[in-house]
Amino acid sequence: MKELYSFVVKREVEKQVPYVKKTKDGPVESFKKSKTTVKNRIVLVKPSMSDVEDAEFFYGQKYNSFINSGFLTKAMLAKKMGDLGGMTSKKAEDVMSAVLLENIEASRVIEFFDESENLSEEQEKTLKDAKLKFAETQKQMLEYEVALRDQFSQTADARAEQKLIEWFVINFSFYEDTVKEKEDEKEKKDLFPLFEGEIYKEKRNFLLSLQEPEDDIEDAQLLRIKNLFDSSFETLIRAVTIWYNKLGTDQKSIDEALTEFFDVPK
Repeated sequence: MKELYSFVVKREVEKQVPYVKKTKDGPVESFKKSKTTVKNRIVLVKPSMSDVEDAEFFYGQKYNSFINSGFLTKAMLAKKMGDLGGMTSKKAEDVMSAVLLENIEASRVIEFFDESENLSEEQEKTLKDAKLKFAETQKQMLEYEVALRDQFSQTADARAEQKLIEWFVINFSFYEDTVKEKEDEKEKKDLFPLFEGEIYKEKRNFLLSLQEPEDDIEDAQLLRIKNLFDSSFETLIRAVTIWYNKLGTDQKSIDEALTEFFDVPK
């Protein structure tokens, strides 16, 4: 298995630690509870071309299912909103085109003057204004993109893509743990599926069981996996989204994209 991305999660575990307790009758062996922090590496395995083909087939099924359930496509919603003068109308597109041009022009001014050491008072004002304009237009474009994404979040396309991202996470997420096959052997690290099951339906049912409240889970092993799941699921979703949208293709580029798009510290 070729790794696409990995990160470390920490969890607190409670252990019974043996110690010798002094009593009036002499030392007695006893146990006390001790909390310790355990680290586990979460690994996203890179899907093969065959896996991607399976994913595209899965996406098509979900897309058709949502359309049959009455969801509009992005194209249908865009036309409808455009006709009503919404965010996809000609007027809105013209406004955002003008904002983009202002952003590019401000960027050019900053690039031209920012590295100069001896600027006149007028040039410094031009640079300051350009920086303000750049920040202002960046904010406008971001707000537009967020609003546009929210507008299309309930389309058949968006819902099917959400299911597709989840499909990748369910099938290609692993955690690293230490194992010892025999008593006299040294411990070694190995990868285990984060979501148990032979087929997608079983794996997704396991995901649903991990989303249950902690107090409702009695199985100790399931509770242990839930702790890993709670600490890693959001990052896995983000990493797969970055990879699927070709914004990152390896550990370094995905890390950079996580910082740029989700403010995740490096």
